[in-house]
Amino acid sequence: MYAKLFRGNIRKTLRDYLVYFFTLVVSSTLFFAFLSLTSRYNDILGGDGNYSLALFQDTIRYAVLAVSFIFIVLVRYINSHMLRQRSREFSVYMILGMEQRTVAGQFFREIFVMGMAAVLSGCVFGTVLSGVMTLFVMKMVGRPASFRLGLYPDTMLMTCLFFGAAFVLVGAFNARRICRLKLIDLLNEKKAGEGQGMGKRKYVFSFIVALLCFGVDAVALYNFSGMNGVYAGDIPAEVSNLYQAVAIVAAVIGIFAFYHAVLFVLSLIRRGGKWKNRGINSVLLGSLFQKISSTAKVLSISTLAVTVSLVAFVVLPTLAEITTGYLEYRMPYHVMIYNTYRYIDEMDDIPQIDFSFVGEILRRRGIEISEEVTQESYFVWERDFNTVDTREHWRDMPRLAMGISDYNRMREMAGFPLVPLGENEFFMHLDYEMDMEEMAGSIRTRTLELDDGTQLGLAETAVYNEPLGKYLFNSDGSILVFPDDVCGRLHLARTCYYANTQTAVPYGDCNVIRDEIDAAFRENYGYLFERYEEKYQSDRHYVSFIDPIRFWTQENNDVVLTAVSVRLLGIYAGTIFFIICMTVLALHLITDSIDFSAQYRTLHQIGVEREDLAGMVSRKSFCYFFVPCITAFIIALSVIYSFAVRYGHKILTYMGTSGFQFGVLIPGLLVATVLVCYYGITIYAIKRNLTVTLDLQARGYSR
Repeated sequence: MYAKLFRGNIRKTLRDYLVYFFTLVVSSTLFFAFLSLTSRYNDILGGDGNYSLALFQDTIRYAVLAVSFIFIVLVRYINSHMLRQRSREFSVYMILGMEQRTVAGQFFREIFVMGMAAVLSGCVFGTVLSGVMTLFVMKMVGRPASFRLGLYPDTMLMTCLFFGAAFVLVGAFNARRICRLKLIDLLNEKKAGEGQGMGKRKYVFSFIVALLCFGVDAVALYNFSGMNGVYAGDIPAEVSNLYQAVAIVAAVIGIFAFYHAVLFVLSLIRRGGKWKNRGINSVLLGSLFQKISSTAKVLSISTLAVTVSLVAFVVLPTLAEITTGYLEYRMPYHVMIYNTYRYIDEMDDIPQIDFSFVGEILRRRGIEISEEVTQESYFVWERDFNTVDTREHWRDMPRLAMGISDYNRMREMAGFPLVPLGENEFFMHLDYEMDMEEMAGSIRTRTLELDDGTQLGLAETAVYNEPLGKYLFNSDGSILVFPDDVCGRLHLARTCYYANTQTAVPYGDCNVIRDEIDAAFRENYGYLFERYEEKYQSDRHYVSFIDPIRFWTQENNDVVLTAVSVRLLGIYAGTIFFIICMTVLALHLITDSIDFSAQYRTLHQIGVEREDLAGMVSRKSFCYFFVPCITAFIIALSVIYSFAVRYGHKILTYMGTSGFQFGVLIPGLLVATVLVCYYGITIYAIKRNLTVTLDLQARGYSR
């Protein structure tokens, strides 16, 4: 008998909670596919010495597990919701003589079997998606690949264990709850709402708070956008953080006040106006008011989660694209060694570094240098030299100049044409992210007079900004280029080193070579460390005299794979948050259609047509389903706009306007597709329940 009851309840649960089953299938599919990228059986980049998957796999593994813990919240919420909906059914079982432990065990087994069936289905679909994900990663790193199913036993085991543990944990909690509830409490369990209505004054207060918060949000964003003109497109981080923090906090508070403000508006509509008296609009308003007042917290959290998902869909992939584009600018050479005099107190202690030891270290490991340059920078005016004690701010560094021969050598190595420079002329090389035309138009001084009286005139082409790396600049985003003979009369400020190699430096050797270069420099220029390291190493901005030392292989691996991770996690986090919220909203509407079956029968008995009832249900579902989504869309749009203002110059430089628009369009289409699918399933289930209810009434039965 219990087996027959179990099978019947499984079928009924699948019918009433099909949306939940579908969400579990999608969630486990995504979990399996993303986690398969970290499987030890997945030799995604095996044998390529230019890449190390350790960081990539750790990032994916721990981030996926962290985000996936939201599943436990979903499973617990849905199970509690199902327990409330079926509490009277369980009470009947107990009245008929079934023990509480048996009822609890039945409920536990039903939930576990349905959940694991969804997870196993998700693993099947996940093997296909895993192959697609592997192709995506290979394309991002520029490696050829062919599609293959990603059926990995360790991933299958991890997926089943994770979801199985979630079902057991939540199921045990609910079984214990059933065992401890008294029969009378179980009978009344369904009457316990998820929230209580508030008084009129609190509704008015919430309305005012919502208006103020969204007003503050709008003003903060308006003023923030004006900062672009003040800071020439490069807004300092502390300014951006302040404006964005104010806007986000105001938006979050506004979201939680918004639905009580909606209740205030609904109460005004219910008290007056002709519209409410048309047809069954008064029933619709009352139903909406009751539903929103009892689930205001759920709606607020859902709106916040949808906002997070929309922002994750757009912002994280955009950040990844910016990072990838920035790599090409930051690392135009295979080996780059930076030198700084920031922690040197005497100009005479600044060394003219001989970097020949770098080539020797590389050759010992079988790496030949194809081209190299030792780039020297000079003080334009020696009086500008400053020390840690004389600088007002740690970034206050004087303007430097470099020779035209070093400059052209760097251009040649980076693949750019050489540029001319006449006698007694100079020009400026600008940071690639800065607006070259705007800077050229802002140069007011056409001549420079050096300490020895030499006068230099601005060249016909005053500004260049090809990507030659960040090491050229002395914290100000620009460097002057002088004739070589002029630089020969200036005092040396620093010496940087750039090289291209015939073969790539193996990823596994990068850290070892870096340590060897640092050790050789310490041996050759030990006086610097003796005089200044102990004195300044406690300074929070302290860096060594040749730091950082970067290799293209290592930077490309870390940046490209991190960018791929961020793209994937943006898609994963956005999808998970979004489908969970859609599931919660859909289940509330579907269970409402079952709970209100008696009301629908009564309305039909007093003459309301089926079409009118279906229209009322559709309007209620549309409002309840889309108001949180539209609200979240508007707030997410404001967050994305603030992001575009903050990083606008980087977006234009590394993505372009069309690239950013495309990056917004694709997630938008994905979100719209998911939204339409969930809404379609919800409306179908609701109208099916309505049809069944009215058909049963016509045959003389009640549901």
